[in-house]
Amino acid sequence: MVRLALIYTSAMYLLVSPAISFSDRLELTNGDIIQGYLISKSDDHILWMSSILGELAVERSFVRTIHSEVIADPPTRVNTTLQNLSIQPEYSGDMSISGSSASGNQSRRDWNIDVRLERRAKELRQIGLLEYENHNLDNIRASDAFEISYAADWFFKDRWFLRNELSFATDEVRAVELRYGIGSALGLQLIDGMNSQLSVESGLMWLSEEQNLGVSSDNLTWSWSLYYSLIFWNNVTLAHSQNVNVAIDDIRDSESDFDVSLKLPLIDNLFAELKLEWLYDNQPVLGKDLLDTQFSLGINYSW
Repeated sequence: MVRLALIYTSAMYLLVSPAISFSDRLELTNGDIIQGYLISKSDDHILWMSSILGELAVERSFVRTIHSEVIADPPTRVNTTLQNLSIQPEYSGDMSISGSSASGNQSRRDWNIDVRLERRAKELRQIGLLEYENHNLDNIRASDAFEISYAADWFFKDRWFLRNELSFATDEVRAVELRYGIGSALGLQLIDGMNSQLSVESGLMWLSEEQNLGVSSDNLTWSWSLYYSLIFWNNVTLAHSQNVNVAIDDIRDSESDFDVSLKLPLIDNLFAELKLEWLYDNQPVLGKDLLDTQFSLGINYSW
């Protein structure tokens, strides 16, 4: 009954206000489009009259563009023609640190540091990643592993984006002296909300690897990746990512890594983080295992 009343009220409002046009479209950064017209704008917000929801105050950071087709004449309306609002870039990121130390019968020290930085500006999203691990057992020289990667996503249509990626890594634990990759992929941002994210990508990646034993390999691979995160309860965050690379000239040569993490809020932007990682390589360096797993408990700071 309430729904029928709302529909009736909206219809009567449109009938008695022929001078007002709702042909303009407000396009948000998550792909949603709201019919209506622009009333006013400030440095932080725009005031939008929706044909269904009524008057809305929308933060500029959530607005991609305004499409104006017909100029109407309400006195408070601002005329626009396919204009892009001047939106300041958005920055976000997080850093996780976990470590352990033991002495006595066994002397051991482990450190893990992960940093993620993200910048968004209109149709462009840039992501930088740094992963570093240090392992020392019984005063033997520490084994290091790190990876640096950069990705640029260009959203060319609704939720579709084109990703270009570059990475550089070394892993003494798995006897990989040098590894780098470069590639492109087509991605789809299935969910892009305040409390949830889901994206998938697939494309081609060129991987070059030099091992400690003097063996090297260069492969063009098919790549697949997925990222999902969900914020629930009192700011608890569950995240999952997976990456798969399969050599095109030999599908038996493949590798994959899977991460699952849970962040529990402590104070403000500080979290306790539990993380489980799997790394599988079906053609590892001679003498190395196919599967590596790691569980860590550390501190995460997000901004």
